[in-house]
Amino acid sequence: MVICLKMRALVICLLLGSFVGMGAVVQADESTAPKIRVLVVDGFSNHDWKQTTAWVKGFLEKTGRFQVDVSTAPASKDSNGWDQWRPSFADYDVVVQNCNSHGGRPSWPKEVQTALEKYVRDGGGLYILHSANNAFPEWKEYNQMIGLGWRKKDFGVAITIDDKGGEVRVPAGQGGGTSHGKRMDATIMRIGEHPLHKGFPKQWKAADLEVYSYARGPAENLTVLSYAREPKTGLNFPIEWVVKYGKGRVYNSTFGHVWANASNPPAIRCAGFQTLLLRVTEWLATGKVTTPVPEDFPTAEKVSLRD
Repeated sequence: MVICLKMRALVICLLLGSFVGMGAVVQADESTAPKIRVLVVDGFSNHDWKQTTAWVKGFLEKTGRFQVDVSTAPASKDSNGWDQWRPSFADYDVVVQNCNSHGGRPSWPKEVQTALEKYVRDGGGLYILHSANNAFPEWKEYNQMIGLGWRKKDFGVAITIDDKGGEVRVPAGQGGGTSHGKRMDATIMRIGEHPLHKGFPKQWKAADLEVYSYARGPAENLTVLSYAREPKTGLNFPIEWVVKYGKGRVYNSTFGHVWANASNPPAIRCAGFQTLLLRVTEWLATGKVTTPVPEDFPTAEKVSLRD
């Protein structure tokens, strides 16, 4: 009997040791997991692209989960380096697009356009950051990738959302061209249970948001994730949407406004935006969301700004 008890104790100790070892291996695997590789592309915009890139890079790298590089396009076709600027999209899991050609700024070189199309089509993730959905109206495949953008009235369909969360498609020529009113702390209403919103309240306040009315485009393979009411028209318009392009995923929203020379921009300091930035980038790369909902996430009644 004594021998049996000793043997049982030995077996238990061995099992416990195995579990402890397994735990150590799991922790080691997590700590040594490869970082998600992110490329921010910037260089020109009517917004403060330098400050925006710095904020985004800082937020992502602070988590320790992302490795962020920046590729800055020359400011114009006449600038030094224009013919040599060829970002290597294929080296990254996610591309954050922070260029805006609005106001006579250039489109990307054809070779760069083709490279981005192939990258996303082959499974890359593309994050369209705020005014990047104003860019490149003449680039057909860019419009396919972003789904909806800042476009003229006759460009393509627009989408409104009824009070039950259903989509209403507005044909080209009807409604208006894309515009927005004064920035405001807007109530965001989410639709469905997309992984990006897992654990979020049904409604939350987004700080200093531009609600785009009549964003337009082909709107193919597109899913609207959230919307807000635009005061002037009284209509609900999409705030976030995702697009399937080939094997790749694209996320597009109007979150993250930083105007030229803005100081401590509330749209960037918004805890909702910062949480989504991490979740979206992870989801674009992996199809999964593990970033938790923070305690300071905004409520339906109140925005949440971080220092």
